[in-house]
Amino acid sequence: MSGHPPDNTGNPSDSLAQSDFSAHGPQVEVGSSTLETTATLDGSYLGGNHRLSLDLRVDFEMCGVISGDLFGTDFGRRDYLTSFRTAPGTQIAADTPQPWTVVLETREGTVANGTLTVAEGDAEDVLLLSLKVDAQLPGLPSRQWFDLSAKWQSPMLRQLSVELESETGTRPPPSYLFQNQPVTIHTAFANAGFEILDQGGQSKIPKNEAKWGSTQLHALMAQMANADLTTAAWNQQLLWLGKPTRAGLLGVMFDTTARLPRQGTAVFEAEIRARVREETDRKVIQTAVHELGHSLNLAHRFEREVGRANSTSFMNYDWRYRGGNRKREFWEKFNFTFDPDELEFLRHAPRQKIIPGGAAFHSATYWADGSGGYMPYLPEGDLDIVSLQISPPDAGGGVFEFGQPVFLAVRMTNTSGQPLQMNKRSLDPKGNFLQISVRKLKNGRSGTGDLSHFHPIVERCFDVDPGAFDAVPHGGFVEDNIQINFGSGGFAFAEPGHYEIQVFGALPFGVNDGDPDNDRELVAASNVLRVYVRHPESKQEEIEVATVLQNEDVGTYIALGGSTHLSAAVDVLQEVLERRLAGRDEVLDPIAATIVRCLGIDQGRRYPPVSLGKSTWTYGDRGEAARQLQRLGPAAMRAFDPITAAATRRLQQKHHRAAQSQ
Repeated sequence: MSGHPPDNTGNPSDSLAQSDFSAHGPQVEVGSSTLETTATLDGSYLGGNHRLSLDLRVDFEMCGVISGDLFGTDFGRRDYLTSFRTAPGTQIAADTPQPWTVVLETREGTVANGTLTVAEGDAEDVLLLSLKVDAQLPGLPSRQWFDLSAKWQSPMLRQLSVELESETGTRPPPSYLFQNQPVTIHTAFANAGFEILDQGGQSKIPKNEAKWGSTQLHALMAQMANADLTTAAWNQQLLWLGKPTRAGLLGVMFDTTARLPRQGTAVFEAEIRARVREETDRKVIQTAVHELGHSLNLAHRFEREVGRANSTSFMNYDWRYRGGNRKREFWEKFNFTFDPDELEFLRHAPRQKIIPGGAAFHSATYWADGSGGYMPYLPEGDLDIVSLQISPPDAGGGVFEFGQPVFLAVRMTNTSGQPLQMNKRSLDPKGNFLQISVRKLKNGRSGTGDLSHFHPIVERCFDVDPGAFDAVPHGGFVEDNIQINFGSGGFAFAEPGHYEIQVFGALPFGVNDGDPDNDRELVAASNVLRVYVRHPESKQEEIEVATVLQNEDVGTYIALGGSTHLSAAVDVLQEVLERRLAGRDEVLDPIAATIVRCLGIDQGRRYPPVSLGKSTWTYGDRGEAARQLQRLGPAAMRAFDPITAAATRRLQQKHHRAAQSQ
C-alpha cells in the first residue's frame, strides 16, 4: 500500500503505510552509546529518506538541543508534516547517553512524544538518525523506528530572506562598532543562528511628505512585495521609511492571518534619527532587529503575559526597562543579544510557530514556565494611584449584534492625590500600553471559560519620553477608544453568548522612582465588563456573519478602519450594506454603521501611487468621504462609544471643509 497524495492545503490526506519506510531499528545501543564530540558539527543538516525530507538542527554548544522539520516528498512536492526537538527543559551534549526523548508538533498543533537516536555516518559531516513516534501523526509511521540520514550544510541553523524597500531620502541600514566588532542586522541574527539573506534588488519608494499611517503602510506592503504573502515562507518584507503619522513610532509589524501574516515590517529610520541623538546607529539596528523579531513571533519582553521587563534583549524597550525611568541603565547592559528563551525559540521552535505566515502572533508562549502558566521574572504590583474604566456604547448597554465590532471607551483617572504624568497614548493596545483580556463564559456564568488575550493586527513600537506626557491633576483623566473585533488570533467574538472583557494598563513615568527596591512593573486593572453577543435572528443573518463579516479580509478591513487595497472586502461589504439598509439612506443598523464609517474614513485617505515611479500623493474623494460620514446620524452613532462617535464627527467636518475649499 502506498501513501496518498497531499491535498491542496499541503496536508497528507491519509497517513502513509509503515511499509513505505525503512525501519531497521535503533542504530546505537540504547542507554550507552554516544556521539564523538569532535566529529559532530553544530549547524544545519539536510537529508531524509526515500519518502521524507529532513531539515535538521544540531545545537549542542548554545542550547543543548537537536531539532528538525519533516516533510513529505510525494510527487516531487515538499509538504511540511511535523517538527521535533529534544525534550524542553533538558540539555543534551554529544556524550549524553541515548536514546533521547523528543517532542513532535504538527502544523495543526497536535503534539506527540517520541524517541531519537543519532549516530555518525561514514563521512564526518553525515549523521544517521532513527526516530520512533509514540502516536499516529499524518505522514509518519507510528510506534516503530524509521531511519533518516542528513549531511551538514552550514553553521547557521535557519535562514530568513529579507526584501528591503527604501523610501527616497533615508539612509541605508547602518553598522555599529561594539566591543571592537562591527554589528549589523545580519550579525545580530547570525549570533542567534539565523542567516539573513538579501532578497532581490532594493526598490525605491517615493518620499511621502505627509508621513505614513497604518493603512497606507498595509497597502504599500502589499504593493511592493515580490513574495506570495498569503503563504507561510521564510520571507520577510522590510520597509525602510522616513516619518510616521504618529510621533515617536519607530517600527511596525503587521499580523493578519489573511494578508501579510507576520510577513510585513517597517522601520522609520528618519524618526529614529530625529529622536535619538546619541548612539543613533545602535538604536536603528536595535529597532530593525526588534521588528524582524516580531515577524518571527517574538513578543515584547515587558508585556504582562511575558513578564520580563528586566530584560536587556532586543525585544525590550529601553524606557520600559525594570518598570521605567532606567534608559541609561538599559543601554549600559545592552549587548546586542536575545534572552535564552528567545534564542531557544528562534533556533528550535516548531516551524509553524516561527515561520512568517505560520501561527498567529503571540500564539507561542516560549517564555512560560513549562506548564504554560504566567510566571513573570519581574514582580507585578498594583498601580493603585489610577482608576481604569471601560464602558460600552450607549446603545444596547453592552449588547451587540452577532458580527458587530465591539467599540469601547477607556478612561484612566488620576486618584493619587497629586499630579501624575499621563497621556492617552497609555491606552493604545496597538502600542502594547494596554493589554486586553476576553473570556467567553460557559452557560453565562461569570469567571468561567477560557481566558484569551486580544492582540491587534498592528504591532506599533514606540519611543516615549516624559515630555510627551502631561501633568494631570488629581481627579483628571485621559481617555481613548478601542475596537475589539479581529486581531492576530482571529475574531474575538466568533460565537454568540456572554463574554467578559478586562483591560490592564501601566504608566511608564512618574511611578517608579529609580529605587532598586521598587523594581516592579506596576499595572492597573479595569472593571470587568460583561457583554452579550446576540444570536442571529435568521438563517440569512447567520450565513452573512459566517461567510462575510467573519472573513479575514473583512476583519482586516474593519480593523484598519477601511483599506482601498482590500477591494474584495469592499465589494462584499457593499452588498451587506445594501441588504441591511433595504433602500433607506438613513443608517440605523449597527453593522451598517460600522461599514459606512469605514467607507467614509477610507475615501478621505492618501495612498501610495499605483506606479511607484510617481511621487504625487493625493487624497481620495474628500467630498464623498464627508457625504458617507454624514449618513451616520445620532441613531447610527449610538453603535459606537462616545469617543469614537465624536472623533468620527470631527473627521466628517474636516473633510467637508476641505471639499468646500477645493
